[in-house]
Amino acid sequence: MGSIEELKAIGGKVVRRLRKQKLEAGMPFLIWSDKLPRDQSYLEYPDHSIKIVAVAPDLRSFTVIRELTAGQTNQIRQELNLF
Repeated sequence: MGSIEELKAIGGKVVRRLRKQKLEAGMPFLIWSDKLPRDQSYLEYPDHSIKIVAVAPDLRSFTVIRELTAGQTNQIRQELNLF
């Protein structure tokens, strides 16, 4: 069995691959982050925009809180290693 660091690296690769597949298929990708309140997430769209959304408790819907600027979007991508 691998170390925790190896498992994190593998998990990161899997998530990045899934993100790429969803965006290429024209679907948004939900990004959970501990930098946001518990009920909020980033939602990345195929056009490269990112919005902060409040996710409903049933995880089936969300409400857009605000759209990030291009600078904020780039910063989030850098922080989350999404390039």
